[in-house]
Amino acid sequence: MTSLIEAKLPDDHPDGPDWSLIRAFAAVMRTGSLTRAADELGQTQPTLGRQIRALEAALGETLFDRLPSGLVPRERAVALYERAQAMEAAAAGFARAFARMPEALSGTVRVTSSEAFGTAVLPRLLASFTAANPAISIEVVAANVTLNLMRREADIAVRFVRPDQPDVIAQRLGEVELGLFAHRDYIAAHGTPESFPDLARFRLIGPDRDEIALRYAAKRGVAMTRMGFVFRSDSWAAQHAAVRAGIGIGPMHTWMARGHPDLVRVLPGEFAERLEVWICAHEDLRRSRRVRAVYDHVSAALRVSLAAELRP
Repeated sequence: MTSLIEAKLPDDHPDGPDWSLIRAFAAVMRTGSLTRAADELGQTQPTLGRQIRALEAALGETLFDRLPSGLVPRERAVALYERAQAMEAAAAGFARAFARMPEALSGTVRVTSSEAFGTAVLPRLLASFTAANPAISIEVVAANVTLNLMRREADIAVRFVRPDQPDVIAQRLGEVELGLFAHRDYIAAHGTPESFPDLARFRLIGPDRDEIALRYAAKRGVAMTRMGFVFRSDSWAAQHAAVRAGIGIGPMHTWMARGHPDLVRVLPGEFAERLEVWICAHEDLRRSRRVRAVYDHVSAALRVSLAAELRP
């Protein structure tokens, strides 16, 4: 006897009849009426009638005789009803098991952010979460690269520009600010630049291969190549260390500089870059309990930090 799953279907139904069609068939067999079956399933009678016709078309034969008294199942329908009942029972068992066993708060969540945030901010924000959720492991990618959430290179991202990828959800959490800083000993020895173009005559700290800073300088009227920096690194941590060591003038997050009283801000009226802070995740991944738990914790903790200690 050919089953519902084994029946030959049209080319556009390669995986067998849709489960909704089998549910409709079982309800009609059970009640003997489209109207009563529609009430049982919470659907309309026309919708249920279309589902029965779609199932018959998929199977290539008529399952019911349409009589004024209702639908009378044919021999094939009676034979298939036992299979449909078994599938209903299996679906009900799955639903009960699913309700009893939600996704456990365990596994790994991969979070990406810039090097500065990933090393100086995220670990302390996540400390209380990891203590309360020991079965969740956190992977932090602290690098000045943009991982692709669509390709599942990371579960959650903290970024400084609003994402424009489809199916990526994002929340704006606040702002941080970049400024130019130098050690007070450097300022005492070399003086202070009077304008942004005047920076060209000072010892500067900047990127090695990353061209973002060079493009920004060009927009501000300073033609500069990587050779214009006396200390070059694509690591923000290395650049910040060079500023604190007194090598020259370089960019820093203002909240990081506040922790070092020997640092002096340079040209605050001309260089004050405000960066929006966004937390992002792929819409599908955010439905995971463990990803959502990390997402919600980081969102709340970072929003508080941005309003207080990380404020511009």
